[in-house]
Amino acid sequence: MKKSKHYITRKLHRYFGVFIGIQFFFWTLGGLYFSWNNMKDVHGKTLLDKTEHTFAFSYDKHVAKLLDTVPEPIENITGIVVNTDSILRVKTIAGLYLLQLNNEQNPISKGLTEKQIKSFVESRLKTNISIRKMEFLDKNDISKDHEYREKPLPVYAVHLEHPTNTNVYVHPHLAKITSVRNDNWRRFDFLWMLHVMDFETRDHITNWILRIFSVLGLVTITSGFYLFYLSLPTIRKIKKRIT
Repeated sequence: MKKSKHYITRKLHRYFGVFIGIQFFFWTLGGLYFSWNNMKDVHGKTLLDKTEHTFAFSYDKHVAKLLDTVPEPIENITGIVVNTDSILRVKTIAGLYLLQLNNEQNPISKGLTEKQIKSFVESRLKTNISIRKMEFLDKNDISKDHEYREKPLPVYAVHLEHPTNTNVYVHPHLAKITSVRNDNWRRFDFLWMLHVMDFETRDHITNWILRIFSVLGLVTITSGFYLFYLSLPTIRKIKKRIT
């Protein structure tokens, strides 16, 4: 017996609906969380000032003398404030150097020390929060699904003693806070992973799993519209008259 279009469409809609229904749920749940969440809290801005503090400097004799200590040709220079220190971030063809303007004895370095980073993070906190621990991370410590993925390395992870389990990541060579991660961000990241269906890097939105489920979702919605069309009393009456 030949099956009707109504029967075939209903079966197709039912099975596709069951198959991608869970993903539809996660898409909706993620959308609700993204739209109702405080993005400032997700990015850690409610706990600290992540904005880089810069200053303009002049090429006086003191600065010229410091720049002479840089061993490679210089590409660009940025004046930054770290704690109470005025520092020149010097980028060369071979790497980065930090020149401390108020340290004549040992002005040049390849990066901030652990002690400097601790003071740096404490100076950026909006309230007094204790530091639980610090750890140095390089490329061997960062996996594809690490919360500090695809960011400049090496980095110091500064773990704060706070209910949000906030970690502040500071790049010692850049003398810069490169990332802030907390529980709110981790929930956001998990739901974003389900949203884009990239279970490794979580940032690849053109993956084939998402493409396939998007097409199946379109088929499911279209079949639902078609079922609605076939179920309209007016359409049924017209079909009866024709037959």
